[in-house]
Amino acid sequence: MKRWTLAVCAAALAAGNAHAATYVVQAKAQNFSPALAAKIAAAGGQVKARYAQIGVAIVEADDSFAARALQLGEIESASRDQVLQFEQPTVVSGLSLGENAASPPNTGDNDTRFDLQWGHTAIRATDAWARGYRGAGAVVAVLDSGVDCTHPDLVPNLLINLNTSFVAGEGACATRPFPAFNHGTHVAGTIAAADNGIGIIGVAPSAKFFAVKVLSEFTGSGSFAGILQGILYATDNGADVINMSLGVSGGLPIAADTKDLIKAMQKAVLYARQNNTIVIASTGNDAIDFDRAVDADGNRLMSFPGGVDGVVGISATAPIGWALNFDTNLDIPTSYTNYGKHTVHFAAPGGDSVYPGNENCTVAGLLRPCWVFDLVFSDSTGGFSWAGGTSMASPHAAGIAALIIGANGGDLQVSRVENALRQGAADLGTHGVDEFFGQGRVNANDSLR
Repeated sequence: MKRWTLAVCAAALAAGNAHAATYVVQAKAQNFSPALAAKIAAAGGQVKARYAQIGVAIVEADDSFAARALQLGEIESASRDQVLQFEQPTVVSGLSLGENAASPPNTGDNDTRFDLQWGHTAIRATDAWARGYRGAGAVVAVLDSGVDCTHPDLVPNLLINLNTSFVAGEGACATRPFPAFNHGTHVAGTIAAADNGIGIIGVAPSAKFFAVKVLSEFTGSGSFAGILQGILYATDNGADVINMSLGVSGGLPIAADTKDLIKAMQKAVLYARQNNTIVIASTGNDAIDFDRAVDADGNRLMSFPGGVDGVVGISATAPIGWALNFDTNLDIPTSYTNYGKHTVHFAAPGGDSVYPGNENCTVAGLLRPCWVFDLVFSDSTGGFSWAGGTSMASPHAAGIAALIIGANGGDLQVSRVENALRQGAADLGTHGVDEFFGQGRVNANDSLR
């Protein structure tokens, strides 16, 4: 497990400046010195954070700041930050912590909701656990909408002192009470919910995690600057795995005003990789073929952040009618998953709601429409929820990455983690790299050879 010191500081304020916008400023050099920060201040910018390790600063300034900044010979770009709307999964409210906690019918596990987690069967998580691999020694950063910091499934593994937020006015701990759905809580539960006899079990139930809020828990929106800062914060605070269950609605056009922002994000991802932090992200829920998609202006669309160079992009799979037949195929590409050989690296369980019927089924003592059980069940604020999306697939892969890292002493080069994922993945669809499955559906047991 790595421990690093966060290399972020604020520069002097530009006195009297009316700050109207946030900018991501990139230096030409792979550094952003205090002297350059002083020049930015003289140009009317307030440096809110300086990341010397990648040559980037986050600056607040007025609308005309970019032109002044570009007059400085050391500055490569000064891009106005963009707030993006990220996709929300299909959600079905589950149950409160104390509701209907009957013993599960099949496995005999005392975590009363474990039998609802068909995704663990698909990725053979229990086989890995039986061999002693449970993620101890690995640390995961959940870049998302915060988490329920009091959830009993999460408290044992939550490094709460490392929680932080890059969303103005919102803390890292989710505030909306049950039955509100909290995206980050659902994701964190899939990765690292403790095996504590209460609710569900995470793929890596002995791994530790912390929450880095980069999305508003109220709107689902987030900015380039916030995500970039979240990646750097997580890396510098010991994360071995970063999970970003984030996907921009409709894909991100690679237009002139986004290219420099994407480049800054790539610098942050490369920095993470250089420090043995693997970045895993969902590819989005719009059924877009990113090998071919363009917007109305002819700009190529990309999955963001899943399509950023160096990020491991995850598509989604699901069963249809699992509640009626637990042995059914768990590896069907979902109706919504984005795809493309240049975007999808691996597939993982994400859930779907396309079962053609509305009759009820009973699983683990719960009576619901049968299609509900094809979604992914995990923690939510004050209880549990079902959800479906590539947001639910990415944490399955992140949990396996944590198992791999834990099995190797808590610190492992990203290339070796990726190789283990590749070696263990189930080669589905077209042999080799497939547009829906990438290099295969992730497999916990076979990645731990």
